[in-house]
Amino acid sequence: MQYLIQAVIFDLDGVIVDSNPAIEEFWKNLANKHGIPLTEPQIRQWIHGRKIGDTLSGLFGHLSDCELEEIRESAYLFDQNMHPGPISGIEPFVQSLQALQIPTGIVTSSHHSRMQEMIRQLGLLQQFSHFVTAHDVSKGKPDPEPYLAMGTKMNIAPEHCLVFEDAISGIQSATGAGMHAIGIGKEDARTDLTLHGAKDVIEHYAAIRIHQRTFTTPNGTIFSIT
Repeated sequence: MQYLIQAVIFDLDGVIVDSNPAIEEFWKNLANKHGIPLTEPQIRQWIHGRKIGDTLSGLFGHLSDCELEEIRESAYLFDQNMHPGPISGIEPFVQSLQALQIPTGIVTSSHHSRMQEMIRQLGLLQQFSHFVTAHDVSKGKPDPEPYLAMGTKMNIAPEHCLVFEDAISGIQSATGAGMHAIGIGKEDARTDLTLHGAKDVIEHYAAIRIHQRTFTTPNGTIFSIT
C-alpha cells in the first residue's frame, strides 16, 4: 500500500523502545499481588498505549484510594528505572526520515520526562521535532485528541500523516484523527490491529520504503512511502 505523506509520527513503547515485555511483567506481578488474574485482552485494552489513570480505573478501580496511590508510586519508580533498548531498525529508519527532511513526532501516553530520557539514552533525541505527551491532552488514547494535537503542532493535514503504533488504543486514536496507521508487531497481532483500523502490520522497519519526493505543495513536500 502506498501513502503520500508529509510527516511520520511514532508511539514510544513498543514502537521506538523495546519496553513492552518489562511493562507486561510489571503489571502482571502487580495484578497478581492484588488477586487480579490479568489476561492478554486486558493487557491490550488497559495497559499498552494507555495513560496510567485509565489503567488504574480499568483494572484496579475496586481498590482503595490508598492502594491506588501505592500502585501509582510503584509504576512511577518502575518507569524511572527502565532502560530499554531500541526496537530493531528504528535508528536507521528515523535517520532516513531526517535525511529527507520529513518532520517526525512522538505521541505517547507517558510523561514528557520519561519519554525524553528514553530517547536520549538511544541517541535519538535530536531526530524528533514534535512531542505530545500525557500532560498535553485531557483525553488519552484511544481518544483522537493526542493525534489531533500533534497534527495541529505540525500544521499538517491528518491525511498526510503516517503513524506507527503497536497498541489497539493507539491505532484507534490515530485513525480517529484521520491519519494513516501502520501496526508494529508480530504476525499474531495482525488481526487485532487491522480490525481496529491499521492499514498494515509490520514486524520490522526494514519493510518500509521511502521514495523520493513526488511533488511540493504550499504546506510542504509530499513523499511516497510503501
